[in-house]
Amino acid sequence: MAPTTFMGGKLKLKGDDKDKKKKKARKKTNSSKHTIDTITTPAASANEPEDDGLTEAERKGMKFKLDKQMRDLEKVTSLSHRQRVEQFNEDLSKLSEHNDIPRVSAAGNG
Repeated sequence: MAPTTFMGGKLKLKGDDKDKKKKKARKKTNSSKHTIDTITTPAASANEPEDDGLTEAERKGMKFKLDKQMRDLEKVTSLSHRQRVEQFNEDLSKLSEHNDIPRVSAAGNG
């Protein structure tokens, strides 16, 4: 018998696109470099458009996000931890027992 020659390398399968060149990922512009001060000053944006590289929709989105963060911070800081726990317990006491987690024990299973 004649020895068979081995070519070497990996198998190439149909539909295997690993050999194709991968596209380079574009760098995204970092919106965090824009300060909050430029967004919160309505007088500057009303009189003249700012050249900060943001579109009008991006400015509105950032303003909306900032407003939501401020509302959330006010909500969290309005009550102390003790007051929040008391309010949570009060809300739990108002629920019916139907929503309670059933008690599970191994005593009756055996």
